[in-house]
Amino acid sequence: MRRPLVIANWKMYTSFSDAVVLSTAIRDGVENISGLEIILCPPAVWLTEIVHIIHKNINHLSLGAQNIHYMNEGEFTGEISAPMIRDIAKYVIIGHSERRKNFDEDLPIISRKVAAAIDASLSPIICVGEKKQSQGSASEVVKELKEEISDIKKEDYKNLIIAYEPVWAIGSEEPATPEYAARIITALREVVHFETPILYGGSVDAANVYKFVSRPEIDGVLVGRSGLKAKEFIKICRIVAEYKKIV
Repeated sequence: MRRPLVIANWKMYTSFSDAVVLSTAIRDGVENISGLEIILCPPAVWLTEIVHIIHKNINHLSLGAQNIHYMNEGEFTGEISAPMIRDIAKYVIIGHSERRKNFDEDLPIISRKVAAAIDASLSPIICVGEKKQSQGSASEVVKELKEEISDIKKEDYKNLIIAYEPVWAIGSEEPATPEYAARIITALREVVHFETPILYGGSVDAANVYKFVSRPEIDGVLVGRSGLKAKEFIKICRIVAEYKKIV
């Protein structure tokens, strides 16, 4: 059975003191939760500090970066390469809709970033999702995923994490229905390895997360706003652990 996952994307939030308090509270709150892996993705400037906070013999709590460049080094002021992340974090979010919208990242760039992460022994958290809800959403999202992983070998699919985030649901008051998300995720499952975790993301909170993770097709969640609230995020982790019941 695939491992359950809960990922918190902090985006461009938290001051240094906020990041320390939040990561410490989450670390202490999830220490005794078993049966899932929890990944925190703070702003890059806080990674080196948070890695020391969370490494307290809690094997199921890990760090991820929010972005990388597809080159290993070079004259790219302000960018961060996969090898730079490798010694600090195990994961990296790639292809988030906000990167596409705000920084014009297209599928060829995303596929190069996925390949760069794999080459650096990072596990990419690949985001996919349609802009508008429609009858053809499944085929649209499947096509997108195929392009995003076109530069890696099939043997590396087991090292991927897929986050299905319908763009129309991100930051809204209405997430996708669990049935709708499960249908899209079932189609995505045909593309990747049977061990590849596929998560749902898009307005996930403690009140609705059980509806998603009670579905066998959905292996966990990628959390946005609720990941910035320690008590809420810890509650989400407990619910996922309870519904997935992996020890």
